[in-house]
Amino acid sequence: MIEQLHLLILAIILFGVGLYAILGKRNVIKILMGIEIMTISINVAFIALGTEIIANGSNEFADFAQIFPLISLAVGAAVIALGLAIVINNYRHTKGVDSDEMSTLKR
Repeated sequence: MIEQLHLLILAIILFGVGLYAILGKRNVIKILMGIEIMTISINVAFIALGTEIIANGSNEFADFAQIFPLISLAVGAAVIALGLAIVINNYRHTKGVDSDEMSTLKR
């Protein structure tokens, strides 16, 4: 059985991978993927903490810990859709997806 510590370690590793994707890349699509990976890592941390609270018998935070990842996934999907729409618009004008070329959308 997966313990809470293993899930929290997984969340930290995923957050680090997402942070590397954001800071180390100039491709906007890879940056959006990094943001989504970081969102998933936060959801894993909430689920890990929620299972521990349910195991202890407390129900105050348990409902929030189960519902928050579902709402977060829905909001994350909307954010990624908007980000990809901006990337597609930028690609039509500049023929590239480099983050330095995003300033051309201001004109």
